[in-house]
Amino acid sequence: MMVNRLIFEGDDDKHVVMNLLHNHRHNGERLDGLFAPKAKDGVETLINTLNEELKATDLGTLGVILDADTNLADQWARVTRVLNAHGCRNIPSAPSTNGTIVVTKDGKKIGIWVMPDNQQSGALEDFVGSLIAHGDDLWDKAKEDVNNIPESQRRFRPTYLSKAQVHTWLAWQEEPGTRMGGAFKRQYLDPHCPQAAAFVDWIKRLLA
Repeated sequence: MMVNRLIFEGDDDKHVVMNLLHNHRHNGERLDGLFAPKAKDGVETLINTLNEELKATDLGTLGVILDADTNLADQWARVTRVLNAHGCRNIPSAPSTNGTIVVTKDGKKIGIWVMPDNQQSGALEDFVGSLIAHGDDLWDKAKEDVNNIPESQRRFRPTYLSKAQVHTWLAWQEEPGTRMGGAFKRQYLDPHCPQAAAFVDWIKRLLA
C-alpha cells in the first residue's frame, strides 16, 4: 500500500500542520487523515534523511516542510541537491510562492514548503503569527512588549524573536500555555485565512 507522507523538522511543526489540516477536507475526507506525519530531530536530520525517505518503496507522495531560518536560499539549495540526485524535473531556482511540487524520475510527487511563506526568512512561528486574526489587539501588544525588551535583557537568541512573540500571545489567551497546534481547536487561530488557505491548497495539489 502506497503512503502519503509529510516530514517535519520537529513535533511542534507536525502538531501545527496536522491540526490545521484537520479543519479541511479533500474528496470528503479530512486532510490530516490522508497523510502519515513524521517529525525529525531538527532540520539537519530532515535533510540528511531526505534521500532515504525518497527511496522508500511504499512512498506515494512526500511533503517536506522546513523553516527558512535566516537564509532561505541556503535551505533551498540543500533540499534541491537531494531532489536533483533523484532526477526531479523542473526544480525552480527559488521556492514557488504557492509551494513547490516536483516529480522524481520514477514518478513520485514531491512537495516542498519553506516556512513561513516560501519567500522570506523565518520559521514556523512566523507562519502561526500570520494565522492570528487581523486587528487582534493582544497580538499587537505581544509583539510590541517583546520588541521593547532591551537586547541586553533578552534571554532568547535573536532568531527566536517570533517564537517569543507567539508564545507571549498564547500566554494571554483563555487557556494560557496552549500549544500552537491546539490553538486551532480553541479557535485562537484561523484555519481558513488566506495564509492558511495557500498552505492547504499546496497540500491538496500534492494529492491531485
